[in-house]
Amino acid sequence: MRRGRRHSDYFGSAVWGGRALALLAAQRRRDELLLRIEPDTRERRRIPQGRRSKTGLVGVSLETHVVGRRTYRRYVARWQDEETGLHRRRFQVEHHGKDRALALAIRARKQGVAQRRASMLARQHEEAAERLRKAAPMPRQVKHPLSRKGISMARRRPRRAK
Repeated sequence: MRRGRRHSDYFGSAVWGGRALALLAAQRRRDELLLRIEPDTRERRRIPQGRRSKTGLVGVSLETHVVGRRTYRRYVARWQDEETGLHRRRFQVEHHGKDRALALAIRARKQGVAQRRASMLARQHEEAAERLRKAAPMPRQVKHPLSRKGISMARRRPRRAK
């Protein structure tokens, strides 16, 4: 599934001449498909309980911090990167103003997530292309998938119109 669209196919062992050849054909089809579609970008993580974003936007929050006796507010944009881990960009409300700091944090998160998606897509393409280079050639089908040879079906009488 990618963005609500299901990509599936069936590789019957009778059609491909055995389980091993059917598995090989399915793996080749998967790798060819991964060259065309976008990567799976869902984040698999536990959300800490009790912490909610006050902005209503995922990955952007308003936090306060204390330096000496002064209290500062800042908007923080967070996103996850698979190679380097968690990224954060902070924008001080006192320096930029509340609206501009929020807009900068939103833009930083969008850019970070876009870079992550682009790197995931490039890595997915590289891995799929490498597997295709190393894989054996696609096996030939032994019989046509819609063929009913060898399958006994009882004769059915046509329905009468009422």
